[in-house]
Amino acid sequence: MDCLQENFFETPVHLFSGFAPRSRKVVETPIQCSTTAFYKFFKKQANFLPNVCGSVVQTIGLVDSNKSWVNTVGSRKVIEILSAESCRDTAEKFKYIVEAIDDRSRKITYKLLEGSLLQLYDNFTVTLQVTSASTAKWTIEYQKKKPTSEDPDFYLKLFPTINATVDIYLRSNDD
Repeated sequence: MDCLQENFFETPVHLFSGFAPRSRKVVETPIQCSTTAFYKFFKKQANFLPNVCGSVVQTIGLVDSNKSWVNTVGSRKVIEILSAESCRDTAEKFKYIVEAIDDRSRKITYKLLEGSLLQLYDNFTVTLQVTSASTAKWTIEYQKKKPTSEDPDFYLKLFPTINATVDIYLRSNDD
């Protein structure tokens, strides 16, 4: 693979003094495919993730009467990804809702509804933004239930692999 540069950032976000602070972590990687194609892949073709990136995404499915793979605000899906607790031989299942979509900014925000991460965090959201600078930027925002809970670094480190494999897939299937 060509030079894959990852940029990781961490920013604490304090919302209210009486609550545990929300934290934010960001990973950003360059992409070589069309930024429009990359964004459309996650907006309309996420069902291909297990085929494109099977080492990370085991399965993805429609739930709660959803009949379309197109991400719209309120659509719900379930995804099974590589498990942090396993020795890379099992997967964790998470149910999420698409909380926000901004086509102009090429940004999609997903909020976790069910899954083991909610045992550690009160809130857990993931945002993908495909920038005009040909980067795919993933932001995880979370609020720990306990100050001793671990940061979700394992999950953050999966995004560069996802970005790279989707980028390669889109470049190899570009007509």
